[in-house]
Amino acid sequence: MFRKAVISLIFIFFTFSLASQSKIAHIDTYELISNMPEMLEVQKQLEQYSNERMNEIREMRSAVRTKLELYKSEADEKKPEENKERLQEIEGMEENIDLYYNQIIQEMQKKQEELMKPIYDNVFKVIQEVGKENGFDYVLDSAKNQGVLLANGYDLMEKVKIKLGF
Repeated sequence: MFRKAVISLIFIFFTFSLASQSKIAHIDTYELISNMPEMLEVQKQLEQYSNERMNEIREMRSAVRTKLELYKSEADEKKPEENKERLQEIEGMEENIDLYYNQIIQEMQKKQEELMKPIYDNVFKVIQEVGKENGFDYVLDSAKNQGVLLANGYDLMEKVKIKLGF
């Protein structure tokens, strides 16, 4: 009886230890996404948007410089109160440009998130599919500074690239 109990316990322990061993793979999502053909299009769109907005800023700053030069050239002919008002006007214009610049930065971040979301969603969906298809219980992100300190396990990169079509 005791012998059967010990054998049963050993069998249960052995079965439990086999079941508890999970298969783990890894993939560097930064490398994957950085090398995707879709990223070239996203970068191109963001660069175009940025260039357009920065041209607007340059034009606004040029208009302020022109007005400032005009005000400087007329300063001797104007009353001190009027020169003070003109200086405040220039400062207000510069503040508005700074506010607009900050707004552009926020819009750029929003546009980047908007353009990247479908790419991220697709990548993570495919990683999960490839992981499941290959019998992995866990897939870790081995991109730098993601918490994975050693990634010598199975790398899903090639299979995910194939499934993504590149």
